[in-house]
Amino acid sequence: MQGKPEIIPMLLLEGRTFLFKEYSKKALSVLSKDLRRRNFEKLYVMDVDGVERNKPQLDIIQALSDDFSVLYEAGPRRGANVVDLVIAGADMAYMSTLSLASLREIEVALTYSENVGFKVDWNEHIQGHGKMIEGAALSDVIKGALHYGVKDFVVPVEIIGETASLLQGSDAVLRAIADRPGDEKTVDARIKSLIISIEHLPEEVAK
Repeated sequence: MQGKPEIIPMLLLEGRTFLFKEYSKKALSVLSKDLRRRNFEKLYVMDVDGVERNKPQLDIIQALSDDFSVLYEAGPRRGANVVDLVIAGADMAYMSTLSLASLREIEVALTYSENVGFKVDWNEHIQGHGKMIEGAALSDVIKGALHYGVKDFVVPVEIIGETASLLQGSDAVLRAIADRPGDEKTVDARIKSLIISIEHLPEEVAK
């Protein structure tokens, strides 16, 4: 966990209905060209429809994976659900505290793919209702995820320090989400990546 963190744009997917498709092929093409022009090669996609409604927008991930290495958070409830995310083109599929039925589902997921990460949802305490998650301390959840084999963690900026301490001595990667105004200015050598909302991105990144 050393050096300047890489910058990864974060795209939110939310609100698809039977009649409304959030991104047309043309819109995706324009988005991809703009981000590639700015030297971004990875993309973190937070699929709110997947997390909140269990209806991930897999077709958009398929399209984006042609142009980017996609880190995909879509709210799988069970370990077996990560298969669909990986098949759709995700290079890393994240299970999150907000949607997991149980922390043990991480172990199940890793039997299907080694490309499974863990995202901590946080609002002064851990968000989620799954077994071994609801009411648990951050230390217990992080240590549990490590025990089940996680090597890629995503946390909000405000708990970088505590999480980094808990991961000390492991070979796990730590990434931080900067989704509030001002978070994008975070500089912390303990994180591998800073995941920034598209509207707060720098104009371009150095290769």
